[in-house]
This record gives sequence, structure tokens and C-alpha cells, in this order.
Amino acid sequence: MDNNLIYMPTFRVRQQETIVLKSFNFGEHMYPLIEIVKEFDRSRKDDTQKTFEEIHIELIEAIQSTFVFIDLPIYLKQSGAVKDEVVAFSYSISNNLEKRCEYLNKLSIHRSKAIPVISSFLSKTGDTNSIQNQFELLQPNFDRIAFRLFPLTFKDDFSIVSTLARPNDYIIMDLDTINPFPKSPPLRPLIAELKSFHTCCKILLRSAINTEIQNVKLDHGQVVYEADNSQIDIDILNEFGVNATGDFVGIKKDDLTAGGTISPGFIYYDATENQYYGYRAAVKELIQFENLIVPAIISSDATQRMLATNPPFVGAENPGYNTLLSISSGAESGKSQAKFKKIAMEHYLYCMRLKIENGELHQTNVQQP
Repeated sequence: MDNNLIYMPTFRVRQQETIVLKSFNFGEHMYPLIEIVKEFDRSRKDDTQKTFEEIHIELIEAIQSTFVFIDLPIYLKQSGAVKDEVVAFSYSISNNLEKRCEYLNKLSIHRSKAIPVISSFLSKTGDTNSIQNQFELLQPNFDRIAFRLFPLTFKDDFSIVSTLARPNDYIIMDLDTINPFPKSPPLRPLIAELKSFHTCCKILLRSAINTEIQNVKLDHGQVVYEADNSQIDIDILNEFGVNATGDFVGIKKDDLTAGGTISPGFIYYDATENQYYGYRAAVKELIQFENLIVPAIISSDATQRMLATNPPFVGAENPGYNTLLSISSGAESGKSQAKFKKIAMEHYLYCMRLKIENGELHQTNVQQP
């Protein structure tokens, strides 16, 4: 097959993520994965409420990418703190096999671009046929299918997926936040199976920024040692026997909880070191973004390193960094935590695209189908 995938950025369909999804040009080597976690983008009380398919077909059309992976994730935690609309969608749609496939099939008008993602229900319901059943419901309506596997049920699930996957399909090996150490005893059997399988493209997905990392606990201007971005390391990818990599676009994969207090902080990616640096407010006021955090980022050693590369990782072409400069000059407000989420994603995506263009990030030498 003709497969150009190198990097799979993973987004939840929420406001700031959607803005980035619609504005960034992913090119031919990035295929985003979008996790749909609620039925509607936002609730409207009048008759202008769009349907699930209208919202998400419009989004798929707007994304500048060859393919888009579409997932209705079933791995989400169902605690009382999770937003009501997320819980409702999970219970009624995502965690119901038939409904899940029905909703994915609503998007099949874009069967040549949209790639539905199948995950096992084994750990939730004990259903040993859930992958096969979803495949049978989705396969007639889409040109490609992706299978998202997790370490907990990998042994059982892979034995089924390996018989279903076709050359145009994809396997997503999701480690969540597990450190990608190939010699780790729990991962060895998993890696052995992946290395011996060559039917289709394999992707290593991992959340680099641990969910326990909090802005208030960041050491201002210092390395965030709890953030490990080694899932984009070519040697790691070769060790896992995969062809491409994926992550959550330089932001934390949170638990989709409601509310939260003002906590100005920012985790800044240094593409030259493949490392994250933390910046946090001295007091819990949004003006700290403008007065403390942005000046510290712009004057940081990490920024100077990225300015010195050829071409530079930060500069006129990097939309996230440009927003930092705009805030610094007073041309726009920086008093928004949401805006800094968007800045982080845009900056990280630009760095990934440049790494691909420079040949730093590429398909591994694993046998291709």
C-alpha cells in the first residue's frame, strides 16, 4: 500500500482543539486522530442545533489532511467529576457497541478520508467478539479501519485483529502514559507480536505529559522531568516494531472533568532537546500570563536554541510562537488559559512538521506491507 503516515496527532473534539484542527495544514505525513467525547460541539437551546453528523462531517471536511482517524473512545473514566455531556455520550453511545457503530457509520459519506477506530469491549463487558462485530458493522461502509489496542487486553485482542487487518488498515498501539521501555517485562510479549506482524501500518500512541502534572507544581523555567516525549524517538519506534508515532499534541490528556480553578501555567516544548519546560504564575491571576510567563518563555534558553536551528523551530511560520510574540507586544490579550492550550498545540504541531521535513522524524525501517 501507499502509506505516508509518520505522525498521528491525537485531539479531543473540544473548542480549542477544533480551532487548531480547522486551521493547521497537516500535510501528507500527519493524519490526525479525533476523539469524539460528546454528541454536540455545544448545546444550543433554539432550533439551530446541528446533528451529530452535521457537526462532525463539517469538521472532517475542514481538516487539511489526507486521512482522519475517528474514535468514540471507550477507555474514558466514568467518575462523578467528569462533565455530564461526556458521561451521557459514553453511556448511551460510545459504550454501546451497536450505537457506537451506528454513529461512526453516520460519517461514512467521507468513507475515503475518515478511518473509524475499533477498540475492544473485553475489559468493560467481557465480550470476546466485540472487535469482530464492530468490524462487520463498519467494514462495508469505510475504505479503511483502525484497531486501537491497549496493553491490558492486547494478548486476546491481537489474536483477533491479526486475522482481520488488511493492507490498507491500521493498528494503533496505545500505551496511555506507560513509559516506552522496550525491555520492560510487561511490554516484551506485546513488542514481539508487533514486530512479527507486517500486514498493515502500525502506530505507537502515547500521552507524553502525565495526567498528574499540575501547573501549580511546575518549577518555573525548569525541565518537567515527569513529561517523557520518547515516543517520537526513532530508536524506540524501531524497538517496538512500528511504522509511525502519535501523541496528544504537546498537551496533557486530561480526564474531562468539569470546572477547575484559575492556575496560570504553561508547559513549553523544546524541539531541539525533545524536552518540556514548565512555567507557572507567582500568584493565581490571569495577568501573570502576560507579566511573567510569556516574557520568561520568549527569553528562555529553549527559545534561543530553537531560534538558532536552520530553519528555526520558532519564528514567523510557527503560529503558536507568533501568538506569544503578539501577547508580548500587547497586540492581543494573554489573559486566557484556553488560549495557551491552543498555543501549546500549534507550537508542537509546527515543530513536528519541521522535524518531518528535516528528516528527523520519519517512517521506521520496519518492513512495510
